[in-house]
Amino acid sequence: MMKDVHSTIGSDVVISPLVKKFETLLDLFDHDDRDYFALVDPDYNFLALNTLFKTYLEATVGQVEGSSIKNFVEEDEFVEYLDPSLIRCFLGETVKSNHAVINHFCANDRFFDFSCYPIKNDAGAVEAAMVIFHDVTRNKVTERKLRQLAHLDPLTQLPNLRFIDFQLRKIQAQSLRDGSGFSVVFIDFDRFKQVNDQNGHSVGDQVLIEFARRLRSKLRGGEYISRIGGDEFLVVIREALDENQKVALVDRLRAATRLPMNVSGGKTVELEISIGIAVWPVDGNSLEELKNVADMRMYADKQHVG
Repeated sequence: MMKDVHSTIGSDVVISPLVKKFETLLDLFDHDDRDYFALVDPDYNFLALNTLFKTYLEATVGQVEGSSIKNFVEEDEFVEYLDPSLIRCFLGETVKSNHAVINHFCANDRFFDFSCYPIKNDAGAVEAAMVIFHDVTRNKVTERKLRQLAHLDPLTQLPNLRFIDFQLRKIQAQSLRDGSGFSVVFIDFDRFKQVNDQNGHSVGDQVLIEFARRLRSKLRGGEYISRIGGDEFLVVIREALDENQKVALVDRLRAATRLPMNVSGGKTVELEISIGIAVWPVDGNSLEELKNVADMRMYADKQHVG
């Protein structure tokens, strides 16, 4: 029998049969260094822990003896996920959660799947619950990175069209609820093809990266930028801009890109942009209408500049 169980209360004489049962059950499970086992009473106090769980609690919560499983997760997580599962468990049901609860007590958040198993006495009454937390942090971190990659333009590291469309739908839904407006701004890097043809794609990439950095540096709270095409960018603003605000925004964006850019090989690239702005709901009720208006105005600006 493994020596991986630690009683967490002073009266080992009273709890000894339960601890022995817990220890026996622990031997039956295949587990690794990501599995945290706990025995809890009907008041959710810890009765026994495996070594991994005890060490983790000592390092995060600080006190093991007399502590409760409630201390392991944030209160809202406990109320919404863990408490209902434990209630069902103490009614005799084995519960396997499909939600990963979060522990915030260490330097970085940790995510845990959990299962609850009723521990019954000889009369068939549930007198304790064995809770197993399985650390899925690595999986969650990987999932988060994959989601970020799916929503980022790999060259400029700006959000991509897929992400900005998602944000636009959220902003539109909010505007429909509260009556607020919002604006979309199309920005095109003029004569970018010429930069590529004259200097090569490597220089073109450098220019786009710096161009994106400059644009992003001029954004304020409630303004979101994305790269939606080769040399096209879209800014979403959580405000229905009036004419004066439009002029101020255009001046701000042009100021960000007006200075020449030095690239590898001692070359200098002049930056010019075309801008088109559309405001919801004045310029269109649907997102497609709004984007089409902004796009047409951007190309009209390009013809004017050109």
